[in-house]
Amino acid sequence: MNLFRNTKIDCTECNEKFTNHEDLVTHVRKIHHHTIVKCTECGQEFIHEKHRLEHFRKEHKEKKARDRTEKKLFKHRGFFKT
Repeated sequence: MNLFRNTKIDCTECNEKFTNHEDLVTHVRKIHHHTIVKCTECGQEFIHEKHRLEHFRKEHKEKKARDRTEKKLFKHRGFFKT
């Protein structure tokens, strides 16, 4: 039992409370008719673009940096022409 952590997630539109993120996304999509944005890497859904960007930076930053490094190596070796 976690006494010190609030496990409820509030809807910013109507203040309804949810126990998990997926239920909140479903609620916002059906009740408030918001467009839902998805992470291009893992498909996780978000209500706001800023939350998707925050997630992407936090969860997929290493892969993004690795992809850039590989592209620079290929470019240096002549695989990509500018």
